[in-house]
Amino acid sequence: MDAGAEAKEIVSVGLYERLVGAGWETLDEAVRRFHPSGKGMRAAGTFAVRRGRGLAAHLLARLMGLPESGEAVPLLLRVTPHAAGERWRRSFAGRDFVTEQRAGTRLLLAERAGPVEMLFRLKAEGGALVYTQEGVALRAGPLRVPLPRRLAPRVEASERAGRGGRGVQVSVCVTAPLVGLVIRYEGLVTTEQDAG
Repeated sequence: MDAGAEAKEIVSVGLYERLVGAGWETLDEAVRRFHPSGKGMRAAGTFAVRRGRGLAAHLLARLMGLPESGEAVPLLLRVTPHAAGERWRRSFAGRDFVTEQRAGTRLLLAERAGPVEMLFRLKAEGGALVYTQEGVALRAGPLRVPLPRRLAPRVEASERAGRGGRGVQVSVCVTAPLVGLVIRYEGLVTTEQDAG
């Protein structure tokens, strides 16, 4: 295979498919559709959102632009691919939370929200996509300062097929040292393709 053909093959494989690697085909079909190769995606859902208690948890969630607590918080999601990766615009009840995702070193997903960059190893486990946090850094332009594990916020996240294979059940929990729970949100997201 020549270099041009190799480059086209790499471009045709989506960010998540590249980072999950050999486990990609073992993911639930709905999860694979949620991360289309090189295409944009729109989805909607409803989430149960619980913020942590206490002033520090509230301030940290607000600083990060995370949604308010609620039992049925509407979500609109738009994923836009670009040369460096993907932009994820989540709108919880009209409040935007935008992150930039790209392939980091060692086949890790680098997700950046403002000055905070989280690094995740993506793994297929029993059909689900599991995000295992590998590191956190503060970023300012090209400057990157890794945070020690004992000071860094912690994210646990997973995606699995919803009932009947329609939509994706998303679960995210963010905690921080000395703060405890910052936010937990869970819900079903349905792409335009699944809804149609």
